[in-house]
Amino acid sequence: MKLDFASTTADQKQPQCYNSQLKPCYHQTTARYTSSSTGKCKRLTVQSVNPSLSSDWNEHDVRSNAPTSTRLAGWLTRMMLNPSRETYLWLFIWLYYIIALLFPSREPSFAIHYKPYLMRFVGQLWAARSPREYSLRARAAGEDDGHVRRVTHALYPRFLMVYNKDKRKWSMVTVDAEVKRKPYVAVTYCYDDVINSGSMDELIERARDATLDQGFDAYWLDEECLLKDPVQKALDLYRMSDVYRLASFTLIILSNKSAWPAWGSRVWTLPEALLSRELRYKAGNDAVTHISLIHLASLAYSHHDQESQIINSFGLGKDPLERLDRNLQLKEAIWRRESFQGRYPAEKVYALMGFFEHRILPNAEETELQALARLFMANDNDRIADRMISMFPRDRRGINQWYTKEDEYDAKLWDIEPSVQVIGITSNGSLVLDGCRAATIRWKNFPSVAFATSRSIRRLLALALPYIAFVFFVASCAIISAGNQSASISASSGGSSQVAGGGVLLAFSLILLVFSPIFTTYGHSGRVVLARPWLIGVKGVISAQEASDYLYGGQIGNSRRTLYTPSGSPLARPRESDSQFREGHVSQYNVALSALPFDPIEGHMFTLIDTISGTIYYFRAHRPPTVCLFTGSEGGQGRFVLASEECSSSELRRETVLRMPSFISAYMLTCDWVALGGKP
Repeated sequence: MKLDFASTTADQKQPQCYNSQLKPCYHQTTARYTSSSTGKCKRLTVQSVNPSLSSDWNEHDVRSNAPTSTRLAGWLTRMMLNPSRETYLWLFIWLYYIIALLFPSREPSFAIHYKPYLMRFVGQLWAARSPREYSLRARAAGEDDGHVRRVTHALYPRFLMVYNKDKRKWSMVTVDAEVKRKPYVAVTYCYDDVINSGSMDELIERARDATLDQGFDAYWLDEECLLKDPVQKALDLYRMSDVYRLASFTLIILSNKSAWPAWGSRVWTLPEALLSRELRYKAGNDAVTHISLIHLASLAYSHHDQESQIINSFGLGKDPLERLDRNLQLKEAIWRRESFQGRYPAEKVYALMGFFEHRILPNAEETELQALARLFMANDNDRIADRMISMFPRDRRGINQWYTKEDEYDAKLWDIEPSVQVIGITSNGSLVLDGCRAATIRWKNFPSVAFATSRSIRRLLALALPYIAFVFFVASCAIISAGNQSASISASSGGSSQVAGGGVLLAFSLILLVFSPIFTTYGHSGRVVLARPWLIGVKGVISAQEASDYLYGGQIGNSRRTLYTPSGSPLARPRESDSQFREGHVSQYNVALSALPFDPIEGHMFTLIDTISGTIYYFRAHRPPTVCLFTGSEGGQGRFVLASEECSSSELRRETVLRMPSFISAYMLTCDWVALGGKP
């Protein structure tokens, strides 16, 4: 990129961003976008219904680049058919229109694709799907991430507490061969319950007594068997689920029977219970008692109505859930629970990973979203992350994050067929996508669109009439001039008749020229059968008719060139009883107008126009999205993520998700890696 020396402020001493060729770009910290023609980073200019001088987006009025003669003809026709206070300007505009007809602007070129997105993610991956890709996390930890991913289940605990009958003493056994042969009891408890009721020493004594009372001489308790060293602890957390899977039974130790809710609210107790072969509990000084998972859930889980499907699937072997549905429900169930402060930031992810076939090695430095992305990448059978990137968060506060709990369009994760692959995650927590089809959104004005309408002899004749009138006008002037010369020379009646005939022709040509705006408007009217692919954005709300006028100029007739979407955005409204066709209802325009004021959570109102499908969409966003990504399909429509650009990190920020016709993705070019999501 060339250096921008328009400003010499202090923040320009260092590059603000780098282009796809890794060349530095110096600019101010304003809203930016990548030019689709040069690939350069430029300041964003936005057309707006009500421009704001204080905006960071360099706003100006909505502008049309339709052919000048067409736009002027539309205005002149409207004034002729519906006079207003501006009608007095008609003659001046008409003269301008005549000049525009004589000196037409260059015809717009046609193309078969939307404008491409030329930027790519140029940073290093924090974590990568492929072990062949450089990973900042793996190299910093000195681990082989590919090897760790291949380790699955059937891992025994590394340490056990074993009772020596001869010495009558408990000791830690670390010999691998002995640990694998030893039946043992896994002990679970609630740390807060232990602190409130006594000491950890008392808990250990109760665990040992209960183990011997049940006929076992070995147990596993995290307080004794988890090492404090971060690297060693990570290895133990990695195989935590197997500790409970392979135990003869899991023993729940409580201070009393009223401590069940406290135990059930903790993060690790859910996987500990669900993954165990058998459950027993000891409350206070009571004897050890068997308990079923169903009974335990009624005592310990406050969200029993939401977790009943998971409990039935694990506890009774009935009501089996699809793996994708089950894993997501498990994720939500664990996220509702409290984690122990001071441990790993991504502790909930490590508790969840026990339910997956492949696990990840815990890392004390990663966030929840980074760990969750690694877990989903390691278990790609269900393509959870690939699907989730297409969902529209119902809670707009999480719009910048790729993880979505609920979809605004009420779709389930398995309803989405992804068209992209997540191949890594950045240091900011953004997902790096491969195989995206992308298009840039034009914000500075409405372009001059190459389009074709339905052909007819009448429209072709109407387009030709203004030029025929010009020929008649020139011919009449020549005839009148020749008649005047003949009359002055010979003073004969022939010259007078020639002048009279030329006058009639002149009057006829002037009448045609006066009505030429109507002819031009009619000639460019009709149904648009083909248009160059464009995505155009406007800050604010415009109607479908206004969008058509800005794109193609005025028209005569009721041919609908731009339609409202029936289901493409949260503000969409379909026609119901008053139509037998699937189409959007005009009421969504009024709904969008009523939603115009800025909302701190939802953002500003924007309008998007697509020329291929001829559809208009209304949506809210905090920043104008400059890139449209096709990420998947659902329910007969494509999922298109509209994102703004964060040029300093070469990442994209999700602003909204629209449901647009899937076929328009064929008009998009495939782009290089893009990073989407993460913190702003």
